[in-house]
Amino acid sequence: MRHHAKGVAVITAGQESPVGFCATSLASISLDPPLLSFTVGLHSASWATVQSAPHVMVHLLAQDQEELARRFAEPGSAKFGPRTAWHRGVLGLPVLDGVLAWLALAPISRLPVQDHALVIGRVVEAGQIGDGGGGPLIHHGGRFSQLAT
Repeated sequence: MRHHAKGVAVITAGQESPVGFCATSLASISLDPPLLSFTVGLHSASWATVQSAPHVMVHLLAQDQEELARRFAEPGSAKFGPRTAWHRGVLGLPVLDGVLAWLALAPISRLPVQDHALVIGRVVEAGQIGDGGGGPLIHHGGRFSQLAT
C-alpha cells in the first residue's frame, strides 16, 4: 500500500477531553446520504472515546500541515498542547485551525476488523476553513508529500 497515494486527515473527538489521531484511511462511501469511513486502531488512546462518541470531526489537512499530521500520528504526544491551534466548533467538537475543510460525522457503524475498527459515519455538518489554494497533504511511499502543480 506504500504505492497508493492517500490524502491525510486528522480525526478528533471528545466534548470534554479532546482526543485525535492521524488517518490516511479516509474514504467516501456514498453521496446520498453523505457517508465517509475511516479506521482507528483498537489499542490507540483515541479508540475509547471514538467507540462511544455521538459525533467525530474529520479534518482534511493542507499541504503545509505536515508537522500537525506528525503530531497526531505520534502515540502519546501532547496533541492538543500549545503548538496546536484549535477551538471548539459545531457540536462542541475539537476543530483544528487552518485545515482545508472539516466534516462532522455521526457514526452509524463501528465494525471491528482485526486490530482496527472501521467507522462509518454520516456527514451532519461540513465547513471550509482554509482557502483551499494550497492543496492537500498527501501520504505516499511512507512519507508526506504535496501534489505537483
